[in-house]
Amino acid sequence: MKNGMIFKKNIEILSSRYPQIADYVERITDVTEKTAADTDIVADVCDIDGKPVLAVDKGGTTYRLDSLYDSKPILDLWFESLGDDWDYNSKLFLYGFGNGMYVKTFLQSARSDCSIIIYEPSYRIFSTVIKYYDLTDILSNNRVSFIFGPILKEQDIRRTLEDHMSYSDALSCRSSIHLNYDVLFSDDCVKYHDNLISVRDAIIASQTVHDRFGADYNKNTFNNLRLLRESMDIEKLAENMPEGIPAIVVAAGPSLDKNIREIAKAKGKCIIISTDTALKPLSLAGITPDIAMIMDGKKDARYLSEKDSRSVPLVCTPRSGTEFLNLHKGIKFFTNDYCEHINGFMKTFDRRLIDIETGGSVANSCFSLALLFKCKTIILMGQDLAYTGDKTHSSVTVRGSVKTEIENLEHVVMDVDIEGKPIRSSEEFKTYREWFERKIAGNSELNVIDATEGGVRIAGATLMTARDAIEKYCTESFDFSEIVDDAVPLLDDNMKCKYDDFVKAIPGQLSDIRKLIKSTIADYSVMRRMVEGGDYHNSRMKKLYDNCQRNTDKIEENPVTEYVHYQMQGKSSELLGVVNKLEEDERKELLTVCDIGEKYLQDMDNAVSELEPYMDIIKRDFGE
Repeated sequence: MKNGMIFKKNIEILSSRYPQIADYVERITDVTEKTAADTDIVADVCDIDGKPVLAVDKGGTTYRLDSLYDSKPILDLWFESLGDDWDYNSKLFLYGFGNGMYVKTFLQSARSDCSIIIYEPSYRIFSTVIKYYDLTDILSNNRVSFIFGPILKEQDIRRTLEDHMSYSDALSCRSSIHLNYDVLFSDDCVKYHDNLISVRDAIIASQTVHDRFGADYNKNTFNNLRLLRESMDIEKLAENMPEGIPAIVVAAGPSLDKNIREIAKAKGKCIIISTDTALKPLSLAGITPDIAMIMDGKKDARYLSEKDSRSVPLVCTPRSGTEFLNLHKGIKFFTNDYCEHINGFMKTFDRRLIDIETGGSVANSCFSLALLFKCKTIILMGQDLAYTGDKTHSSVTVRGSVKTEIENLEHVVMDVDIEGKPIRSSEEFKTYREWFERKIAGNSELNVIDATEGGVRIAGATLMTARDAIEKYCTESFDFSEIVDDAVPLLDDNMKCKYDDFVKAIPGQLSDIRKLIKSTIADYSVMRRMVEGGDYHNSRMKKLYDNCQRNTDKIEENPVTEYVHYQMQGKSSELLGVVNKLEEDERKELLTVCDIGEKYLQDMDNAVSELEPYMDIIKRDFGE
């Protein structure tokens, strides 16, 4: 097939499945066009003994992306290196498309229920490949998803990976790198895999929290839907922020007691961002922060015990503690926290609840908020991340009044304090610290000052006293309240009307789920009896099985199924660990499918029953 014909056929498939990629490839014809990843890259296909071999020159060195002769032994070895214990519906994340040989091997060798997601960083390589290689069988295959780096911004890569991974995927997904791509695109490859690991860990961590607090999240969300309706747009607020205003992020570690009053000197000269737990000690010290954050679904009214802290602008999520949010009287800015149902509504208006990246703690989230506000200098206070003096919090916080004995400290590990001495920390604190360190290492323009004056050493942060840090960096007047005064609503009047209809549809959607659950449980029961009687190799069994699969898909596609999963509190996670494992014996496998299917759906039905009281909240707040 001639090059022109190959290119045309590939573009036709790209246009149908990936129109943005096709448009980009056809539009960018200048050979000098390059992305950051394509610097010094020249791709070409050479004919060696009748075989087209894809090669790339970078900096005078040539790297082959295929073997010179028989590729099969190399490809077989590559696939074997991925392991042979594949779970049902497993995914492979492949960095680098090359000439498609790895993808073809995967499609031929992996089970038919397994799929592959390819990330291609190079326009130069891909635009060359589609001229010389017929890729139509790959690009049209529904088991293949293609992510094209050149059309994505850096923050979109993480979001795109999130779109391709769920909790069940995260447990069994694998990753690999195409031959020589790690050498050609070393920096980009590291960033990609950092994102992949971060997305996987975040999904697993989020699911773990959902398993523990899912029912609380639902309670909060349904009570907070009316508050979200009247909230303001944090993304628009951030756009109005001037660049480079310093920020003080105030956590509530034990060391906050020694230097909290220094923060008063910074008022009006920076942005003071408070964690929810630090609001009380700040208020008692006579300090009103510029903005506060709450992520926790368990935080209650005790954390807003001081009246003057109740009017501080607040960043929250639909799942944040409803008692806390109800007592708070100031402006609220809602952000995303895997709230796919609400974000589904926002997408219909080409909008979204913005994501605030977190390392697990609200202090991590406050740090991300400072980055969103375009701060270049961030001063950390009260960020002990350790049991300083065998205490967990500032003495005037809700938890600080509780004496903690050494033997009662949770998951203790030893770390190094700011003076290089051993200090008690925890696995949880360690996770938060490592997140800070990754953010600092990944942003060369960022100046992070650790002014906690105690606690664990955070690599990459400059140690200073709070007094010195404030005197050095908080020098120019800045009134954050003027920015807040110009805040705009998250939902305009038209969106509010649509939002009301959207929320009022929830009870009916929940009822639809219940009907499907009842019907599918009945089908599984019939299937089990057929298998137990040995009468299952027939069209009726296939019809029942297909019907169960269709109904299950309909349940999962229902936009409010998200709340059902949260209500199940870990039961879905337990079952997913079993349902993805395949049995060797057909009869045993079918019985397992029936048992798990019925158990899973019965748990869902119980969860729907538990959600019904929340439908009364919708009627109360939004009408029938």
